[in-house]
Amino acid sequence: MQDPVYNRIQIPRPTLTAASAFVCLAVAGLWLSTLAEIALGISGMAVLNAIYYLPFLGLPLWLYARRRPGLSEGMRLNPLPGLSVMTLAGLALLSVYVASGLAAAWGAGLDALGLISPGTSPMPQTKGELALSILTMAAFPAVFEELLFRGFVLSAWESRGTALAIGVSAALFALLHGNLYGLPAYVLVGLVAGFVSWALDSVYAGITYHTLYNAACLVIPFLMAREGQVSEPDAALTGVRLAAALVQTTLLEGLMASVLYVMWHRAKASGALAIPRIRRPLAYGERVTLALAVLLMAATTAIVQILAAMQPPT
Repeated sequence: MQDPVYNRIQIPRPTLTAASAFVCLAVAGLWLSTLAEIALGISGMAVLNAIYYLPFLGLPLWLYARRRPGLSEGMRLNPLPGLSVMTLAGLALLSVYVASGLAAAWGAGLDALGLISPGTSPMPQTKGELALSILTMAAFPAVFEELLFRGFVLSAWESRGTALAIGVSAALFALLHGNLYGLPAYVLVGLVAGFVSWALDSVYAGITYHTLYNAACLVIPFLMAREGQVSEPDAALTGVRLAAALVQTTLLEGLMASVLYVMWHRAKASGALAIPRIRRPLAYGERVTLALAVLLMAATTAIVQILAAMQPPT
């Protein structure tokens, strides 16, 4: 009888070269869609997301999977257990507050180095804008980004180890966003999305968690603004507030770790297989495409930071 871990390694997967090439294409799509926005005067997230996600993520991934049958198991295109949605919702809500605390500490360090935050996207002001934003800024990106990073990248790297694959997919996911100030939040979301996709054996777990996280990032500030709870920070209390945020973040991290531990324990009990670390050198083409992807994303981050520094002070 064959080793079940060996069988898991041998299932059809996207190649490492293809996975990195798709990441390169995603970065190129960001650049081209941004140029199109400037040149054509396009506005509105719905239009921009259609220009970016469909042709640069959705269509290429679909064409690749169509030409290589049998990838569904490696990509974990399995149904999501219904009761797990509540657990994913709780994880998403915890992640919002943990990411906020981590970003506050990280941002304070970057500020001390003289860097300037690129700012955030405008928040919805009405219920109609909120509903549209949840669709175009929460669900739409989550579906295509998870198919790329947890469906393709994680699957391609998993033959060298499940933990390594989760880490690599999270790192590339974080770098794709090009926001140095948001790096801790993106890494956290990428790690949790990869873990839940493995623990529940479904990429739809990552999609659900990511969508709920994005939606919470929109809904919570919207509700706070309606209740009049958003105010300008008091510079004299910055240190106190930062310390309080770190204490809160530490407590929430403990709670989040407990939830993830329970999920890990249940996954192991149900027979989920984690492939151990397998050390194998990358082929030349794999090294080149991965290096190109990282360089393109690093260039994007540098450009975003330079543009932020060029903005006139407010």
